[in-house]
Amino acid sequence: MDSFGGTWRFLRQKMGFLGMSTINEELAFLVLQFLKEQGYDETAHTLEREIGFYFDMKYLEDMVLRGKWDETERYLSGFTHFSHNTISDACLWIRAQEYFEAIENDDNDKASGILMNNLKVLASHRKGLFESMEQLFKSEKKKEHILYSQYKGTEVGRILMTDHVKKDIEADSLLSGKLKFPINQSNSWKWQHRHCIHPNPIINTLFVDHVFQPQYNLSIAQPAVKKSIATSLVTYPGQSHISVPIPDDIPKTLARTLNEESSPMSMDFHPVLKTVLLVGTCAGSIGLWNVSSGEKFHSINFQVWDIGACSTTFKEALLENPLISVNCIMWSPKGLFFGVAYSKHILPVFSYSGGHEVWLKLETDAHVGNVNDLAFTVHHRQLLVITCRSDNKTKVWDVHDGTNVFTIGDCGAAVYSVCPCTKIAFVYIFSTFVDGKMKGWLYDNNNKFVQAVFDYDTPGLGCTKLAYSTDGQRLFSCGANINGQSFLVEWDESEGTIKRTYRGLTQNSLSVVHFDTSKNQFLAAGDNHIVKFWDMDKVELLGTIVVEGGLPEKPRIRFNKEGTLLAISANENRIKILATDCGLQLLQTPEIGARVPLSYIVYPLAIAAYPQNPNQLDRWSGKGDRERRRRKRD
Repeated sequence: MDSFGGTWRFLRQKMGFLGMSTINEELAFLVLQFLKEQGYDETAHTLEREIGFYFDMKYLEDMVLRGKWDETERYLSGFTHFSHNTISDACLWIRAQEYFEAIENDDNDKASGILMNNLKVLASHRKGLFESMEQLFKSEKKKEHILYSQYKGTEVGRILMTDHVKKDIEADSLLSGKLKFPINQSNSWKWQHRHCIHPNPIINTLFVDHVFQPQYNLSIAQPAVKKSIATSLVTYPGQSHISVPIPDDIPKTLARTLNEESSPMSMDFHPVLKTVLLVGTCAGSIGLWNVSSGEKFHSINFQVWDIGACSTTFKEALLENPLISVNCIMWSPKGLFFGVAYSKHILPVFSYSGGHEVWLKLETDAHVGNVNDLAFTVHHRQLLVITCRSDNKTKVWDVHDGTNVFTIGDCGAAVYSVCPCTKIAFVYIFSTFVDGKMKGWLYDNNNKFVQAVFDYDTPGLGCTKLAYSTDGQRLFSCGANINGQSFLVEWDESEGTIKRTYRGLTQNSLSVVHFDTSKNQFLAAGDNHIVKFWDMDKVELLGTIVVEGGLPEKPRIRFNKEGTLLAISANENRIKILATDCGLQLLQTPEIGARVPLSYIVYPLAIAAYPQNPNQLDRWSGKGDRERRRRKRD
């Protein structure tokens, strides 16, 4: 890395004749971006420490949560000095955590070394705390000491300590302005003027993509994108509509129309088999579609398979009103299971091994009344499904045996949606409530431990849905208040504040707008009979699509994992599939899952996905019918 650092200093000297410190800094960011995109993370972090332009908070958080104490302090040392009060506090938290972990592991030699070598140098800053730690070490029963009793164990301790360290770093004056990387990662190496209508634009920065400058030649309209079914309409004061192409990374070519028997209520693309679409309808039916061929290859009507195991409350509700609909349907992370949240009590989870075979894995009477939402997460190699409803409870279930492993009890209001997030080895469960609250819990399945980590108010104090960007790093929400005003926002999770509020939603909505994220770059929402798009880093509306055949007022939408396909619920029980150019190529490629068992692709130990009861196998796969036909022929 010394040679790379020397190269960097050489570049800066050669650039110096320009007299442009801003350009020098931008060049540094472009080099950093290149290193990160090529996977040279260690080199990138060393360069960050040497040049001091950008502090990677997520890298530091990763080091702390993994217990890489020396690397953590070495990275910090490149940006500021430990004599600063805020950084001194951060180092104290880090070294104290290392000290407590040594006590937890009964490693007295290591604890003594940390106390006398690492913590003592900070004693003048927090003398009382150092003396308490010294007393803890001298105690014969260290783990009964009052100071140790406040320690929650390695995993929880690191998470709580990380929050303190992040706040101290953000408060440090030397790091102000260095915590945000200025380049949009998906656009950093695109040619700066690829859509610019001016042959000789003025260049003041490397980061601005000169797509269109509305102050010049406003009468000139951009040409429509090839195969596009729509372009965005942007209005400037005193001017008529100007047509601006929607980026090619957004699906906009109408590729397929699927005809369902009932109105689609929830959709989800398979995470591995990219053209398999799961659909739940208002009649309670479930359909699996091969989007490439436009054919539904499996259909499941609503049925309670073990009515005797259900509660009396559910049986009475079903007799009183047998109508039932799907509220949410979702694949597990590897696509070996999918879960269905019904409008009455029931949560079934099905196994799927590729091809046309589906099995009922488990069925549970999950809640009293509506199961409003569900989500899957993996914790310590255990697949869990999380559900919520209007009984004010959020429940965590083991997918393989149906055990209710934990219940987050009465939270004061009906739970509207859930959204889990995994940070390193830790699972957070976020819930929103009908009273507009958003709460978060840290969940440890091994120790059956749940700790509340935040309690925020959502914009408008109404029903709100949550979604993360594809990489799980950015949290978004969309909700509506009682007056019909809609809010699409990005959150700063650590502070509980709104980073940006996106403009362009209709402000007289009677229901929550359905939205989704794509490619860590775009947001999409179904609103006012059209689909609207935003760049995640800009609050202004990027563009809209009007779909042929018409859409309901608030259409459901869902991207596939790669963002190359977009499913949209349309009028007359239809589903419109839009595609990018890459998506169109994908639809022409035979899906490997049609020939090879999915378990061979994603999960070698998938035997647990198969049901124990052979009658269930017959019900769903059609194997029983084939066997009976064979016996009849014989």
